[in-house]
Amino acid sequence: MTAGVIVLDKPGGITSFRAVEKVGRALRQKKCGHAGTLDPMATGVLVVCAGKATKIAGYIAAQEKEYESFFRFGSATDTGDAVGKEIESRPGAFAPESAVAAAVAALVGTWEQVPPDFSAVKVAGTRAYVMARQGKAVTLAPRPVTVSEARLLSWSPEGFRLFLRCTKGFYVRALPRDLGPILGVPMTVSELRRLRCGPFRIEDAVGLAELMEEGKRGEASARLVPIGKALAGFPQWEISEDAAAAVRHGGSPGPWLAGRDPGPAAGVVLLTHGKEGPVALVERLAGGQWRILRGI
Repeated sequence: MTAGVIVLDKPGGITSFRAVEKVGRALRQKKCGHAGTLDPMATGVLVVCAGKATKIAGYIAAQEKEYESFFRFGSATDTGDAVGKEIESRPGAFAPESAVAAAVAALVGTWEQVPPDFSAVKVAGTRAYVMARQGKAVTLAPRPVTVSEARLLSWSPEGFRLFLRCTKGFYVRALPRDLGPILGVPMTVSELRRLRCGPFRIEDAVGLAELMEEGKRGEASARLVPIGKALAGFPQWEISEDAAAAVRHGGSPGPWLAGRDPGPAAGVVLLTHGKEGPVALVERLAGGQWRILRGI
């Protein structure tokens, strides 16, 4: 069975679901999923997991991300981006470069962000965007996010370009809503490109059209990144055949890991065994106990 990760440069105008579907077709693999969605208008790194690599999608999605985006002055939409319905228009309005630079610098740190109404966050079991499209009031709780780096790349009276390095769950589309009142001008995200997701960078990505052509020739699977390499950010420990068999059958990895120190990775370790490769992701608990997070 085809298994591994494809680093896709998602084109604009297509949903992440549709992009995953096309990657699956190229790989001739029905079991595929993405590690962190991108809006239809957004482009860039979409990590697609195939086969048993779908088991690690959440761990890839949880890693740090980088974006480049352009914010256009003079108009605001209900979605925060260019595909939404315009809710405010002030042609010619703009914020001075010094004010924009100060607002951008203030983004760095850990703070609470309210997700956009048009988001996949669930409210009483219903996606927020479904309620928003129905014209229903949406109340979403703020969530902690961390911005490690925010840089103003360029500015003009038309808008500004921004680089962001941030944690999972950060919504770039929420910034027009949050920064607009501070800068005193409506704005919208007119371009959004993901440059990195965890260890995967845009330089590593393949275009969808190119991948589809490779799929026709039966060559797309050569693009797959092995699961072990996809989880290179975690400590990886080789275990014995007996230990691998025990863990695969749900046994506690504790007896096999006694005395080992996972270091600074929050106690999460990838266990591997020889040519079999990845066996499971495990976590060290308080008191030195271990538990299986995800068998692979």
